[in-house]
Amino acid sequence: MDRVIEFSTNHPLLIASLLAVLAALVANEYLNYRRSRQAIDATDATRLYNQDAAVFIDVRNENAFQASHLPGAVNIPMAYIDQRQDRLKRFKQRTLVVYCDNGQRTLKAIQALEGQGWSDVRQLRGGINAWREASLPTEGRG
Repeated sequence: MDRVIEFSTNHPLLIASLLAVLAALVANEYLNYRRSRQAIDATDATRLYNQDAAVFIDVRNENAFQASHLPGAVNIPMAYIDQRQDRLKRFKQRTLVVYCDNGQRTLKAIQALEGQGWSDVRQLRGGINAWREASLPTEGRG
């Protein structure tokens, strides 16, 4: 134990780096846990949508939305998620399924929507790319 303390005092930069890496690993695992807890696959999303229990929220930009989006989706680009919450008021009692291209940007949108008072917000695991891979229909120009 004395040697560990001696090493630590002689190499504070290495110890600080080790602690930073450990903190980053813990933070990454926590974020992965949060994502997986709120994520649903395309099959579950389809089931919720068909039961009129879910609304798809596309957080991609308007051009991407116009090109292709999930059936009945509402487009609220990530940059406007805080300003355009009024477009979602009519869906207050339904589950929101948030998606982007591949699922990477949706956690921030989920956090923003939960902060606005939405109780049931989910992520479409894999985004619209996973939806297409499952050969499910899309709307739009492309």
